[in-house]
Amino acid sequence: MSLLEQELPLGGSEATPESPGGQSTATGTARHRPASRALAAVVCGVVAGMLIPGALANGCSFYFPEERQSGNTWLFLWREHWAIRVLASWVSAYGAGFIAGMVARQRGKVWAGIAAVPSTLCWLAIALIGWTQWVPFAAGGYEVETSIGNKLAASLLVLTIIPIACYGGMAGEELGRSLGEHFDSRRFTLLGVKWYHYLWLPILIQLLLTQASWTFLYGFEWLRNTWRSGLSFFSVVPWIFTLLIWATLSIMVTGAGKCYGVLSGLEAVSSTRARAVQVLKYGFGFPLGAAILQTLVGLAHFGLLKLFGHGDASPGG
Repeated sequence: MSLLEQELPLGGSEATPESPGGQSTATGTARHRPASRALAAVVCGVVAGMLIPGALANGCSFYFPEERQSGNTWLFLWREHWAIRVLASWVSAYGAGFIAGMVARQRGKVWAGIAAVPSTLCWLAIALIGWTQWVPFAAGGYEVETSIGNKLAASLLVLTIIPIACYGGMAGEELGRSLGEHFDSRRFTLLGVKWYHYLWLPILIQLLLTQASWTFLYGFEWLRNTWRSGLSFFSVVPWIFTLLIWATLSIMVTGAGKCYGVLSGLEAVSSTRARAVQVLKYGFGFPLGAAILQTLVGLAHFGLLKLFGHGDASPGG
């Protein structure tokens, strides 16, 4: 984070008559060179590329208790949930690329693509192991059996991770440029947030992503089971429950956005105490409220299943 203690302003670090050698004489704020920001962008992208999949996998494992019981909670090691694995990896690649592009503010797609290389290499190794059914460099080596779905999923991710990360990097670069002057006005920050907040923010972000992934799967399962059972008048009910539980995601997104606005200074706050109250409200209160609503929706669905005599209380059952 020290690389971004002082952000570059919009327009780069080239020397100007007002800022010889990349120094701002008007504000006295030192500016990092694009190379420093690029390095920070790659580091942030790599770290995000490791943390986001772990949070999504953790949320999905709550929905698939057999995976949690088997201990294979890491996304790479799941069994036949290859479609979910691909979707989660795409979301992770875009999110990590977006963060890298936002930090870099210049050539965001390039640095986001570089940050995605480690993930791509991991999937390449998994694809090679899957197709050859052999783990090289292991003690004595041993054979593995992988389903065709997992082989194709790993191969697809090898080809798509970097392009998706680059796309996210372009979007992040655009936002980083638009907020550049604000970031520059806040010293000792990363994306406008004071460094010490990053001691607890990863925990909150992990909780939010875990909750979001579980919520998405819970609603999606209703739709999948409804589609399998055929369309009828009663199939409208699972659609209603799906829309209700997915609507709680907007509450979480709103809270996360407001929390970031307060921490980054984009939202005006009168005092430190008021800032703490706002962070607790948006960062923790909104997700908690969404969780309560999600529980109520699930209980209502369970009650309807019991009312109509169905023994299976699974989503869409």
